[in-house]
Amino acid sequence: MGLAKYLLISEGMPIESVAPRVALLGVRDPRRIHVAREKDERSISEMFGRLIHAAASSAERPSILDAWIEGEDLVLLSEQFDRLYVPFDKLTPYTGKNRRKARQFEIDEDGRFLFWPHADAHLGWEELQQIIDPTRAVTAEKKTARFNRRYGAAIRSLREEAGIRQSDIPGLSARQLRRIEQGKQAATSSSLKALARAHGMVIEEYLKELATRCSDNRSASGRAA
Repeated sequence: MGLAKYLLISEGMPIESVAPRVALLGVRDPRRIHVAREKDERSISEMFGRLIHAAASSAERPSILDAWIEGEDLVLLSEQFDRLYVPFDKLTPYTGKNRRKARQFEIDEDGRFLFWPHADAHLGWEELQQIIDPTRAVTAEKKTARFNRRYGAAIRSLREEAGIRQSDIPGLSARQLRRIEQGKQAATSSSLKALARAHGMVIEEYLKELATRCSDNRSASGRAA
């Protein structure tokens, strides 16, 4: 099977530069091309940061690479360049009736959710899918619980192998870590960075090790079943 190719283009790139890059990469599916609307270098860097984090993470839910407004829809782009269209009228219970404010959102640095400051609303890819199709909620809840347990087990096994106690993680309390390792609480970006530092690892290396252990746990569960 061939390697899938994706092309991410800044809106500020001269139009003359686009066609040669499409030809060079051999990208034939227009759905694998995305023109980023970010206007400044910082926003572009943040988007690439989300892409890198998604590639290094073992999370089973799609990451939000980019998001923008098209007419009456909020459009999300995943790291696999899948697009999710959410009608704005479906967001009213969460973001309020003020359409102007509803269009003012931020993307989490890791691409886990969109944030509306005026409404203190946080909605991730799966939550937005459930708003469109409420029947997804039950399946997503079970899937998230399984992932949290598997990810927590990986965090615990790595910590114990390194001989690090739960109380030895600066910036993360023993109670928080215990809940994460038991799968009762999702690991946040800040908690993962604290764990990586405690292990003397860069975050990318730490996430890669967790991904390997999660994959091993999944395979073991499949054989046991």
